[in-house]
Amino acid sequence: MYVGIMKDVRNRFRLMLNPNLKYYTKEGKPKTIVSSGGGGGGFGGGGGGRSDTLLKSYWNNYKSDGTIFASIQTTAWNTVMTGYHLSSEDDKKKEDVKKFLQKIDFDGIMLDNVSYALIFGDAFIEKIRSGKEIVALKTVDPLTVQINTDEFGRVESYQQKIKGVLQPEIKPEDIIHLKFFNSPSSPYGISLIEPSRIVINRKLAVDDSIANAIIRHGTGKYVVTVGTPDEIPDDDVFTAIKSKLEDITSNNEFIVPGSIKIEEIDQKGIQGVEQYYNYFQTQLVIGLLCPEEALGLGRGSTEATSKVKEIMYERMIKALQHKISILMINELVDDYLGLIDSDKAGIVRFKFNSVTDSDEAVKSKWMGNLFRGFPEGRKPFSINEVRAKFDYDPVEDGDDLDWSSKYEEGPGEGTQEGGSTKKEAPEDKKEEKPKDTEKENRRLKKDIKELYALVDALSEELNDIRDKDYE
Repeated sequence: MYVGIMKDVRNRFRLMLNPNLKYYTKEGKPKTIVSSGGGGGGFGGGGGGRSDTLLKSYWNNYKSDGTIFASIQTTAWNTVMTGYHLSSEDDKKKEDVKKFLQKIDFDGIMLDNVSYALIFGDAFIEKIRSGKEIVALKTVDPLTVQINTDEFGRVESYQQKIKGVLQPEIKPEDIIHLKFFNSPSSPYGISLIEPSRIVINRKLAVDDSIANAIIRHGTGKYVVTVGTPDEIPDDDVFTAIKSKLEDITSNNEFIVPGSIKIEEIDQKGIQGVEQYYNYFQTQLVIGLLCPEEALGLGRGSTEATSKVKEIMYERMIKALQHKISILMINELVDDYLGLIDSDKAGIVRFKFNSVTDSDEAVKSKWMGNLFRGFPEGRKPFSINEVRAKFDYDPVEDGDDLDWSSKYEEGPGEGTQEGGSTKKEAPEDKKEEKPKDTEKENRRLKKDIKELYALVDALSEELNDIRDKDYE
């Protein structure tokens, strides 16, 4: 240990004398670099022009445009607020994590930060500690955070920039950095709004033009002829008639003397407004990755197209949920349990619930029909393969294709409740009664048949529910 410490001190001293000298770290030394310059950070760092002004423009777009606001909020709420459930072989650690997540309002924190990650490209959550134990989480304003990296792109620290002044560095293990869309040359993520900025600016210009056109041409215009070429009235007459026509509300009929003539012009209004609006609206919705049906639009949609969009949207939400799950297990749950770099890391896992059951219903129907062709013997998939298709963790002894083989021959040696396989002593095996074994075999076979019947019934019920939803 002493030799290792002295070696690290020598390396650091050599680096101070020669900053271009590289040495190996405990994580190993990458062979690829992000840029030719030295370690960098800040809003530069290959961030693709990231700046306070750009981030504030994202926020203004989010606040001022209803389509952007609805799309981001719909995605964020569907990602987080569907709920989640924990799974673990250690019930005590599972219960500890459950109480911890409830205490810190995990759902509320994640809802805010998923929204920020979509708007700004990045979200940052600080771990508040008491000693080494995490006691709370705090959302950090993404506009204030600077990421410092080395030339290999590895995060060295985080800093806040308040009124142009950099605050003390924060260790990477004290910040959870959430981003969904990566940039190869920057530690920062890509905003969901960024690819649609040109469309947004054009849409805003078209919206202003349409609004002005409606104000100008949306209602009929009148030309009023007063008097005759031979008899021109006084200015007071013109002023009186003008004041009566300026504020036309419920007056639909006008009774005037023969010397006054009223004609309506510009009766066609505005032509093609809907086509102009829908073009940019469609482009914007595509860029925001949210189906029109989720926003209450769905122009020209049919049952078939809506179903495809529903499934594809759910799969995108699942991808976001999966990324959050992995990040939180590695950087929050394991840290809270003190299991980082331990062989028990990842012992407590959590899985977000689905937005809808459409994808599961299709899989259930397909697999149910497939398994009916294999009533006995080997199955086309093992239990764990079936569970994996529905994003569930594997179970012990779930990799056998012949599900019932071990039950048809009777319980395995020393099979205990819960799946453990403790060996019995030779004398215990001699004392086992054959009649008890046969009775147990019959009971297990009966349970297996009932289980198959239950699976078929649940599959039919899911199919009926799906059919009713699309009628």
